Amino acid sequence: MEDDEMPESGSCGDAALGPVLYLDPDATDRTQTVRALEADEDAPTVEAVATTTALRDALADEASEYACVVTEYHLEETDAFSLYDSLRAAGLATAPVVLYTADGDETLASDAITAGLSGYVPKGRTDSSDLLAEQLRAILRADNEALPTTHTDDFGLGLEETRDAVRALESCSSIEETYRLAIDAVDRLLETDATAMFVERDDPDTSRISADFAPVSVTGGDDATAAFREPTCEGLVEQALRTDTTGVIDPTTYSGGEPTAADVRSVVSVPVNADSVLQTISTAPNAFDGRAVSIVKLVAATVASTVSRIQSERERRNERDRFAALFESVPDAVLVLDRTDGVRVVAVNPSFEELFGYGHETLTEYGIDELLVPAGSEEIDVYESVGLESVVTAEVERCTTDGPRDFLFRGFATEIDGEIHEYAIYTDTSEQKRRERKLERYRTLVETVSDSMYVLDSTGHVEIVNEAMADYLGEPRDEIVGEHVTEFITEAELAERWTLIEEIQASDDRRSATIETTVESPNGSTHHIEDNIAPVLDDEGQLLGSVGAIRDITARKEHERRIRQLHDGTRRLMAATGSSEIARIMTTIASEALDLDLNSVFLYEPEITTRSAAASRSGRSDGGSTPDTETASVDEANDGLVPAAMSDRAVELFGNIGYIESGGGIAWDAYEAGEAIVHGDVRRAANVRNPETPVRSEAHVPLGEHGIFIVSSLAVNDLDPEALTLARILAANAEAALDRAARESELADRSRELERQNDRLEAFASTVSHDLRNPLTLAAGQLENVAEHVDEDGKRHLEEIGWALDRMDELVENVLELARSGQRLTETAAVDLDAVLDQAHRAVDPTLEVVQEGSLPTVDGDESRLRALFENVLRNAREHVGDDVTVTVTATGDGFAIEDDGPGIPADERDAALEWGYSTAAEGTGFGLAIVSEVVEAHGWSIALEESASGGLRIAVSVETP
Repeated sequence: MEDDEMPESGSCGDAALGPVLYLDPDATDRTQTVRALEADEDAPTVEAVATTTALRDALADEASEYACVVTEYHLEETDAFSLYDSLRAAGLATAPVVLYTADGDETLASDAITAGLSGYVPKGRTDSSDLLAEQLRAILRADNEALPTTHTDDFGLGLEETRDAVRALESCSSIEETYRLAIDAVDRLLETDATAMFVERDDPDTSRISADFAPVSVTGGDDATAAFREPTCEGLVEQALRTDTTGVIDPTTYSGGEPTAADVRSVVSVPVNADSVLQTISTAPNAFDGRAVSIVKLVAATVASTVSRIQSERERRNERDRFAALFESVPDAVLVLDRTDGVRVVAVNPSFEELFGYGHETLTEYGIDELLVPAGSEEIDVYESVGLESVVTAEVERCTTDGPRDFLFRGFATEIDGEIHEYAIYTDTSEQKRRERKLERYRTLVETVSDSMYVLDSTGHVEIVNEAMADYLGEPRDEIVGEHVTEFITEAELAERWTLIEEIQASDDRRSATIETTVESPNGSTHHIEDNIAPVLDDEGQLLGSVGAIRDITARKEHERRIRQLHDGTRRLMAATGSSEIARIMTTIASEALDLDLNSVFLYEPEITTRSAAASRSGRSDGGSTPDTETASVDEANDGLVPAAMSDRAVELFGNIGYIESGGGIAWDAYEAGEAIVHGDVRRAANVRNPETPVRSEAHVPLGEHGIFIVSSLAVNDLDPEALTLARILAANAEAALDRAARESELADRSRELERQNDRLEAFASTVSHDLRNPLTLAAGQLENVAEHVDEDGKRHLEEIGWALDRMDELVENVLELARSGQRLTETAAVDLDAVLDQAHRAVDPTLEVVQEGSLPTVDGDESRLRALFENVLRNAREHVGDDVTVTVTATGDGFAIEDDGPGIPADERDAALEWGYSTAAEGTGFGLAIVSEVVEAHGWSIALEESASGGLRIAVSVETP
């Protein structure tokens, strides 16, 4: 293409764009995107596929060559990043890949850069297709256009000016000068807004490359520096270095279409070498065509070559200077030997003469074997052992004029002007230990630092700060060093730190202490920090100062606040007395403690009577908690979820809302499933009832069978995962509170029913006692009067009448006892069953044979009713078996048992035997065991009729309440 055929900025021409391979599982989105991209006359050809398999097949087809691949994030059972990794492993990632998704955010955009993708564009915006087309042009233009070959380029600069810039870079004598001239050259040749050279920081604790890099040389002033420190620019630096490719990107495609703080719209990032990247930016869209990119590449290549040359020259100078200064500067003893032809002493340094007591002349005259090497030891020939440049380290013993001493020997051989020179360095062990103590301060720094770090001297002045600390304070490092620490903290806080330092010094096993405090960052926001401090001591243990490492714990404090308020709220839930109160407390906790200010609670109602056929529509989804609700015909009852409480913001936004009918959308789906369901965008939910709802993201958390808790947001994917986790805990606590409230309500209903039952029994007993017993008493008295006036034959009839009256009186007494036994217990006390059994035995028949095996338990109950229980059992045994019956009373694991040696009761009649009116004796009333059953039930116990060991009746009573 000739110069006059170059396309305008923003267009690459047909040859530059296409074809593009587009992967999206959603057929609707796939069709809409293809139409939007192909609508332009200069648009690329787009081939759309629905599966990752189809994408791999297309890329593997040698007959097809794609200029770019566009993909959705969520793909069948994988995602775009995993797909890209597999394509690279298979050698199919030959074209740039752009992420085009509606589920993205700033984190996803950063991850896309880190993974090596060439671009990210948010889907679902009105300008998404335009942004995608613009992204494709920028990527493809960088790959297809070449450096201009004419003498004049589009920037009005001649090729000679470019060559001059290259020659100037090649003649630089320092790396700093090279970086400065490089960014100046890019700015001058391309007229960009700003240019920076990013260089990797020397920080081995950092794991992410983007955190390791910093712009060391920048044009464009403070605003440009701030722009280059933005995550987007740093991420593009990381991408360029990791992929070893040039990146031409519009940053707005990585930030959801929102402009960066510096309004950067075009970025070119070119890797210089393994640890640096040249980056230039512009506020104009599509500011860099292929020729501009090539100029940046040319400058970057020249910088790489120049830096390599400077580093090599510096190494050689340093080596010469090191060797030249070795004898004068190092405290260790150094001996230089010439191993070219035998062994010749070349030189010794002053430290050698002082430590060993031998000079050059003496060593030359007598030789090192005779003077230095003890008997039984051998001299170390470094050159013979490892050759040139390698270092030999060993612990050796050598002779000095003061006697033998232990040394750490380090030796290496090097070639100088054709001669093999061997350098032997001897370090006295005690001297080495002294030096290690000197370095202890620096080791303390390394051990303590984790985030932002500082060092104070003994007067409280700042001695050292790291880059992270300077960034945190918002001031340059050189301006912080030398300042007194009270410029940043109060006098009281400083005094607290020195107190802790003194306590640490006084302790044998304590090396550091932690202080939590609150600070205000440069942007005005308040942060909670944790300051881990430790003393810095000299060799004698004297205090030199202190070192501290600061960690921002704001997120942890916020989490603790949420947990604390959730805990407090749970206590309020457990103290609530009804479901409505529980629902109101729940919405308050969610708003205040969890920052979920758009929430509501719906409770299940089995019968909801509707009185209108008109449909009511709220502004929410259903799914926004409140679906389109269509009522049934007049007075028809339906089940559903009724609003019990709403947060203030929900009331303000939605007003009064209707109920959620059975099967009424996504809220009912979650309730019916019994599982929490989170929707990143309710409009995409299959069962949403109101697609026009302003609600976007929403979570439905069931409250067991009681209802559902709904949390909403007006933004897509806007629900905090931690807050949702705590919301689930809140829902579980609320469910427990609702369970308790339901149980208490049921108990209250039962209590009221028992009260009514007691009242009825009392009325019945009163009727029996007065209305029946009084006539019987009158009849008995009249019978006695009549007896004096009848003959012997009539007296026989009077006896029958008397028997009938006694029988009726006995029945009345049993009915009264049955009524009283069934009354609800209002007062209970500890009852000794052994004593009660003894009283019942004497009352029924002291001659009756009663055998007690073991002591009976002491129970909480009504003594008079329990005595009636035993009396009725004993009386029942005597009446149904006879006077010779033996009754055995035994303590059991959960209560007691009473058994006799009579004929027993058939198994199929035992349930009926506990009802009144059942009796196997001709004279029986059928009330005995019924009274026993009523007493047991009134105490909340359980009773069972069984067969005794002798074949008789066994009555087992469990005193354990369910």
